[in-house]
Amino acid sequence: MARERVIAAIDIGTTKVCTLVGGRGRDGETEILGVGVAPARGLRKGAVVDLDAAVESVRASLEKAERTSGFKIVSAYVGIAGEHIGSQNNRGAVAISHPDHVITPDDSVRVIESARAVPVPANREVIHIIPRAYAIDGQDGVKNPIGMHGFRLEVETHIVTGSATSIQNVMKCVNRAGVEVDDLVLQPLASCEAVLTEEEKEMGVLLADIGGGTTDLALFVDGAVWHTASLPVGGWHLSNDIAVALGTP
Repeated sequence: MARERVIAAIDIGTTKVCTLVGGRGRDGETEILGVGVAPARGLRKGAVVDLDAAVESVRASLEKAERTSGFKIVSAYVGIAGEHIGSQNNRGAVAISHPDHVITPDDSVRVIESARAVPVPANREVIHIIPRAYAIDGQDGVKNPIGMHGFRLEVETHIVTGSATSIQNVMKCVNRAGVEVDDLVLQPLASCEAVLTEEEKEMGVLLADIGGGTTDLALFVDGAVWHTASLPVGGWHLSNDIAVALGTP
């Protein structure tokens, strides 16, 4: 498989770090080429608390994935979660200035950027701006406005933000392991892509991804993401409570 068709992803969790190497085969299907899993050290509730230990965990996961796939990982998409994650919904609107009033991809970009104009504290960064639905001249429920005719384009967006400190620590952890960050991806959204069908999203569904130290949530309504959150409670807390109650390791 050609190098340009291969991508890597790193999921940095509280209890383990998982690296996947995959690519598209000739039939267009995604094929997993290598997997590397290593115990996580230096992380608590999805956040880095010991940089050196976290780097070693990421490096161990990368080495295993490289051995099984046969590819050298130089860049990767990185999942992010944790109790520092926040989200909100916002609307944006722009006028269609083209003489024929046909909506172009540039108009779609402009209206999403207009929705970005929300007050974000200096200690937080925007991770995603996800369009939920469009409206053209007051007509709601438009999924894809490109090519349609109109004078005013509006969009409802879901904006995901995170602590700038936590984001930079995760990126520094991956960089120090020798890998560039292609982009950050909110972990519950990645989970939704893996397990939810379009029918489930249309009916309305809540996905709860229960990890070791956090539970990541994503709520879908009418086929679009409505709310995302990360709760600082995971499987480790349940195991710990049982151990304390029963007096066992």
